[in-house]
Amino acid sequence: MEAYNNKELKQGDWIKGKTRNDEWVHGYIESVEPYHPLVRLKVLFSDNTEFIGRTIRIEKKDIEKQAPLTNFSEAELLNFIDLALSTRDQQWFMELTSKLKMKQNKWSLTKKESSL
Repeated sequence: MEAYNNKELKQGDWIKGKTRNDEWVHGYIESVEPYHPLVRLKVLFSDNTEFIGRTIRIEKKDIEKQAPLTNFSEAELLNFIDLALSTRDQQWFMELTSKLKMKQNKWSLTKKESSL
């Protein structure tokens, strides 16, 4: 798979890949092993349901970095906020709540304009 320069992988990157047993996984990097060809991946989606919600180790050569998504719905942002709380990621929580507030403010402005 190695479609990405592994030196640029960092904590928080969204990735997809295949385990050595050919199981599809998609999630984000919890940590990068500096002297080993492995990353710790928090699995959010997989064809092996036992992996979902767990952290696994996977080889860098078997993963591909994904472009971050930016235009989330309010419900998706709320789900990510729950995930940030459960992982105790304060920086991500602050970023997500800021995006949610902006989206809610934009929606309320649009609603006010349409009622005029």
